[in-house]
Amino acid sequence: MSAVDAMRAAATNPNTTRRVRDAWSGVSGTARRAAVAAAATSVAVGTAAPSSGLVRPSTVVVGVVLALAALVDLREHRLPNRLLSGAMTAAMTGVVCTLDAGHIVRAGLGGLLAGGLLLVVHLSRGVGMGDVKMAAVVGVSTGAVTLTAAPLAVAVAALAAAAYGVWSRRQRMALGPALWFGWAIAIAMTTAGWCR
Repeated sequence: MSAVDAMRAAATNPNTTRRVRDAWSGVSGTARRAAVAAAATSVAVGTAAPSSGLVRPSTVVVGVVLALAALVDLREHRLPNRLLSGAMTAAMTGVVCTLDAGHIVRAGLGGLLAGGLLLVVHLSRGVGMGDVKMAAVVGVSTGAVTLTAAPLAVAVAALAAAAYGVWSRRQRMALGPALWFGWAIAIAMTTAGWCR
């Protein structure tokens, strides 16, 4: 199955479409504007990412899909598996199409590293399994650009979630938006040359 087929299957699944539509109509206007800004930011940072071959367009697709998944997470406190699997397929397809063993290894290690970090937190009952899957997607996508971006993305996500939790005085919140934010910051820092 190609990345396009995986994305089409995720986007046209009635349940996934309904969940995204319900999330869009069920969140505040501020959250909707943030989702649009996140999608636009994904296009901007993904397009500017210092990567080769199909890695750059797959990075754009991953960012937009993660922004949609984060929107659903805001509404439901659950990340949609179909969107995450579509994003993972897009990320891996971009990397594999480079036919560069170094890219493939970095992306795989990035996914293991970022997903593994959140798996440890999951095992201590800190986050849900959807967050672990999303972290793995973030790790593959950022690892394809540079391996150091994967743990950076998770660290930024953790700091953003902690800061929001303190500010809003919430103990339970959706981690998807913070993971998307970590992804965007890691890609932007890599593009700026601050992360190698």
